[in-house]
Amino acid sequence: MIQLTDAAVLVNDEVVAINPNSLSFKEGFGSRTMRSASIGQGKVEQVYANDAESAIGMVKFELPTTPANIGLVRSWLQLENANVVGIAGSTSEGDVTKTFTQAAVTNDPENNIGADGNIEVEFHSNKAV
Repeated sequence: MIQLTDAAVLVNDEVVAINPNSLSFKEGFGSRTMRSASIGQGKVEQVYANDAESAIGMVKFELPTTPANIGLVRSWLQLENANVVGIAGSTSEGDVTKTFTQAAVTNDPENNIGADGNIEVEFHSNKAV
């Protein structure tokens, strides 16, 4: 197996330079629950459920704190949930491509000033396709 380590991030069709090892995502399948229901005589059967409320995609990453990136994050915030985030990566074993539509920055990004300063951005969206 080969670890996926170098994926490109696009927000609204623009490639975004992110900090290495800061990208993570959830596809948005949501939580699932399993419980039991009694059917008598000491027997039970499974009751399985998908939690539709938690079926939300998520992408998060960090950017270096630069004037350009501060402005970029501000523009994503102003678009509310009209952003589109894409992730594309590949190894010799295959490709990973995900698109998150109706994406909104849901955190209040903190702009850390300094030689190692970063901006952490978290989007929530429709389920990834």
